[in-house]
Amino acid sequence: MKFLVFGLILIAFFMAFQLNSDFNTYHAERSNQHAIVEPEDAYIGYKCENVHIRIQCESPAWEGTILEVYNNMNESAHIHVSLAQQIVGIEIKNSEFDLAPGDVEEIIARISLPAGFYYVEFTISAEFENGTAKMLTICSSEIVVETAKPKISKTLLSGKTVVKTHTKETWTFVISVENPKENSTVKDVIPGEFNIVSYSATTGNVIITTTGKSKHISWTLSESGRLTVTIETALNPAGKQEFTSPGKYYLNEGAELDGIKTSPIIVYAVCN
Repeated sequence: MKFLVFGLILIAFFMAFQLNSDFNTYHAERSNQHAIVEPEDAYIGYKCENVHIRIQCESPAWEGTILEVYNNMNESAHIHVSLAQQIVGIEIKNSEFDLAPGDVEEIIARISLPAGFYYVEFTISAEFENGTAKMLTICSSEIVVETAKPKISKTLLSGKTVVKTHTKETWTFVISVENPKENSTVKDVIPGEFNIVSYSATTGNVIITTTGKSKHISWTLSESGRLTVTIETALNPAGKQEFTSPGKYYLNEGAELDGIKTSPIIVYAVCN
């Protein structure tokens, strides 16, 4: 009987302890992974093309493949390609399209920008039956737009290249300049055997100075233009008509712009 009473007391004690205790903290973890596409190695991928583009701002707009996007899933995806940061003068020609499993799409860009350096990144978004994806390309396109280089040329418009001695002759030539820098100067020299009859420029300012019998042309301009010059054979110091002896003569020494120099125009005098 004593053992029974003692047992009942022990049971009551443990029940009282259990009723008066509590859990201060509780922690549980459960993990779950679920693939949104099948197979597990499926993905939308891309390949960068033309990562270094160098063009001239005076040239026609550059157009070409700048990315390739491919679908390595077993379902079609709707793709949207855009610039990570919008730049006026860069247009994605085919920015939105559907891409079937296994297909590749070339992304065509049209670039028409002022001179400068541009760093272009792209965002690719994909929508498919089981989800969506968005990525920023890890490769970028470096676009360098250069100012067009200056050009200068000289063309004989009229006049003979083989003439008689002691005979008055006339020639007209034109100096053409493209893409000059601001306030560029074209220089040319007309030898002493000739006189300048006339000159006219489509742009800029022309100054002619005389050193000895040579005539020095200085043409200052800031845009593309043409300088037309007409010259004739002069009289020599003895009052005789040039050319007084046969040989090779330069109508001018060659027009020069920013270190670029044209070839001289040459005529030949033969005995009259």
